[in-house]
Amino acid sequence: MNATTGNEPQDNAVDVDRASLAPEGGERIPELLDRVAGSDSALSDLHDIIRFPEPGHRAAPKIVDHLVDVATSDETPDMDRWRPLSLLLELVAAHAEDRFPEHRDLDQWRDEVAWAVSNDAEKVRAQYRNWMDEAPDEQHHHRMRNRLAVMESDDGAEILQAELDTYEAVLARVPDLVALLHGGANRGGLDRAGEWVSYLLAFLPDESERVVSEITAASQFLLAKDLRPTPKAPTSLRDAMEQASGGGGGHSEPLPAELFALGLLAAPHDIDTTVGLTHQMAGGNLYNSFAASVAMVLIHGENTPREGLRRIGRGGGTSMGYEGLFNESWPHCGPRSPQVLGFLALGRAGDRTRRLRLDILPGLIKGEDQSRALVTGVGLELVLGPRSKDRTPEEHAQADYDEETLKVLWAIAELPASAWEDEEFTATLAAWSLPEEAEEFCALVGVEPEPEPAPQATPDQQAPQPQQAPPGLFGRLFGGR
Repeated sequence: MNATTGNEPQDNAVDVDRASLAPEGGERIPELLDRVAGSDSALSDLHDIIRFPEPGHRAAPKIVDHLVDVATSDETPDMDRWRPLSLLLELVAAHAEDRFPEHRDLDQWRDEVAWAVSNDAEKVRAQYRNWMDEAPDEQHHHRMRNRLAVMESDDGAEILQAELDTYEAVLARVPDLVALLHGGANRGGLDRAGEWVSYLLAFLPDESERVVSEITAASQFLLAKDLRPTPKAPTSLRDAMEQASGGGGGHSEPLPAELFALGLLAAPHDIDTTVGLTHQMAGGNLYNSFAASVAMVLIHGENTPREGLRRIGRGGGTSMGYEGLFNESWPHCGPRSPQVLGFLALGRAGDRTRRLRLDILPGLIKGEDQSRALVTGVGLELVLGPRSKDRTPEEHAQADYDEETLKVLWAIAELPASAWEDEEFTATLAAWSLPEEAEEFCALVGVEPEPEPAPQATPDQQAPQPQQAPPGLFGRLFGGR
């Protein structure tokens, strides 16, 4: 591996290219790359310049190798590796919602981008509008919607190409990235590299066989606890610290993030991984038990053993709840919370997870402002079927809704008036021919409109408030993964 420390002189031609590809702030990229491992502000600024789908994303494929080199370099402090890894995750999974519940086909993606680049932009936009309107489900609807939004810009086709090139550039570095799954320094402590690299690798299904093999080798995942060798007594403080962090001898308990990755990448016929997940489900670690149960559902879909479904439901009933348990094992990508991504992913099991998803849904509709339209659409699809132009308001007025449908509609009806100002949310209701006005909707489902919250205290009556995390990538990183 040709690792760098981020302090080497930059190639001037490459610098000029980066500046031209990222018109707003591109000239800062070399300096930010030099500091990205050790500076939160450099990380946040670099993300804002090259994030998808901004015009500066065209520069992203050209800095992937540098970010991987910094993350894997022996000269990068262990506690700093997470920064370049977190940026790589944001680049690979910017629109994580259209990656669940089913993987994206790489060959089809390549063909689609080649078509978009080689055709007239207006023709491409028109085709995306058709694909969006004809999408068979919410996942494909949002994928096409996101593509159309990119194509609305003058550089849309180039940005779509850069997204694909970034993915393939990261894919090519998997042999280097998997090294961060090993060793106590990568597996212990806060913001450990093993956790962040697991999140990143989980979004690279085209290298699934290698990644699954490395994850199972990095710990004793495939062995039940009573079959694991007894660790040797530490002979030094360093040995003791390695064992405490789970790195002694290169083995440890699997990280919850690794179980997330196994769920997305392992194959149903991989019996060893299924048995390993069963051991984790039955273990005493609540977080790993929940993560393993979700992973079992993602691997086996409609063939999931009933015990996996039971344990997910049990976890949701604990004091941690679905939100806390998903926060521990799933990443926070873009504006989507771990719980939203988990809710979407459970759709891989179809009707087997219907009750679980309906249990999770009301809390998301009420509590996830940025994802409200997304989860509302998935919830309506769950109980009413796919969005369709054939539905009419009269049909809703005459319908005899079942309990599950009412659960979703009541969660919507109980939203405060301010939620109805979100045009994307009301457009989602309209796609099912449901009323777009709160009072009309509430009348339809027989619920009194939710009153607005009481007025806030005047400034001189308020206690000092803690400073809020800044917006953007930096705010998300410290607001939960």
